[in-house]
Amino acid sequence: SCFFYSHRFHLTEEYDLFIFALCVSLSAWVGSLSMGMIFFCSPIVSIFTDIFGCRITAVGGAAVGLVGLLASSFVKSLNVMYFTYGVVFACGCSFAYQPSLVILGHYFKKRLGLVNGIVTAGSGIFTVTLPFILSQLLEKVGLQNTLRVFCILMFVLILAGFTYKPLLPAKPAETQTGFRLSRIFNMNIWKSVGYRIWAFGIPACQVQFERGRRLRVTWET
Repeated sequence: SCFFYSHRFHLTEEYDLFIFALCVSLSAWVGSLSMGMIFFCSPIVSIFTDIFGCRITAVGGAAVGLVGLLASSFVKSLNVMYFTYGVVFACGCSFAYQPSLVILGHYFKKRLGLVNGIVTAGSGIFTVTLPFILSQLLEKVGLQNTLRVFCILMFVLILAGFTYKPLLPAKPAETQTGFRLSRIFNMNIWKSVGYRIWAFGIPACQVQFERGRRLRVTWET
C-alpha cells in the first residue's frame, strides 16, 4: 500500500525508494519475530513438558500453530500478521518442536547424541529444500494458498504428536502441599551469568539474524 500511494501521487524517485525500503523492513519483522518467539518460548515449553508430558505439549502446540498459520492465510494487514504468524504460529511451533527432542531420551540411551544429530540433520535437509518448494507454490498459488498448503504439514505434526509414548517412569508425587516455583523451574541455574547471557542472547541474535537475512533476500528479489 505504501508503494502504491507513492506512485499514485507521482512523488520523487528517492521517496519511492525510501517507502519501498520501509515496507521491506516492516515485512521482514514478521519472519524474524516468528523465529525469535520460537526460542523465547523454550523455557515455558520446558515447564509444560514437565507438567503435561511430551504428547499433550506437542499436540497442543501443533494445534495452536495450525490455527495461527491458517489465520495468517486470511490476514490482509501486516500488523495482524505480526500476531497471527509472528506470535501464535511461532509459539505453536515452539511447543511442537521441543517435545520432539525430549521424547528421544525416553527411547534412546547409549546413542542419544547420535539420534539428536540425525533429527537435527533432518531439519536441515528440509530447510534446504523448502525454498525451492516455496518458490514454486508462491508462483503458482500465491501467498495465502501457500500458507494453507503448509497447514497440512501442521496437521501431520498433530498426528505425529499422538505417537509420543513416554517410556520413563513418572516422577513420584510431592508430599508437600501448596505451589512452589522450584518444583517446575530450576531457579539456581539463573545465578550463572553465563547462562543468563546465553538464554537471552541466543534469541535476540537470532531475531536480528533472521531480520537481516530476510531483508537481503526481499531486497534482492
